Amino acid sequence: MTRLYILSVFIPCFARLCYTDIKYKELEHLFIFLLLLGAFFTDVPLLLRIAGALVPFAFFKLLGFGDVLLLSVLGFVFGIYDFFEIFAFASVSSGIVCALGLLLKKVKKEDTLPFAPYICSACLIFLIREMLL
Repeated sequence: MTRLYILSVFIPCFARLCYTDIKYKELEHLFIFLLLLGAFFTDVPLLLRIAGALVPFAFFKLLGFGDVLLLSVLGFVFGIYDFFEIFAFASVSSGIVCALGLLLKKVKKEDTLPFAPYICSACLIFLIREMLL
């Protein structure tokens, strides 16, 4: 039941974050902070949440601030172990899409691509899988 409530809050926020990241290459902080509501509905120990919130700042030089902030909030909601699973899936899926874009010459090496859609889709896949198992 709690995962279903989290999904009902996360899906509209994810939709807005993906839209603004694709269109404007920015993330609206209000929608990122609305995701913090999900922290009230998980039973992850506080220490694991804090660790999950701090780890994304190690990628600060590689990602934009909005992406780091989004990952940090998700790390706080789900904890460090689930954060790594979500981050790994987002990284692999974005890598595959970028590689295909380079092969098909749709993307140049200098281009920056939005990462929030991959983070959001990875989180949704994680949540749906958790609900089914």
